Amino acid sequence: MFSPVVALVVLVAAVACLVYRISVVRALGTGWRVISALPGTRVDIEQGRSAVLVTIR
Repeated sequence: MFSPVVALVVLVAAVACLVYRISVVRALGTGWRVISALPGTRVDIEQGRSAVLVTIR
């Protein structure tokens, strides 16, 4: 379930936090809270005759 891509994204985010002088722990905690709040989210996008529905479970 834990993808190497996720580990890479977390590493890049941590480096970006250090570069921009943001607390790594606080930024990762905030990111986790945002991801935890996503289940049940539904996004409908329509552009002309094309439509995309994204549902996060």
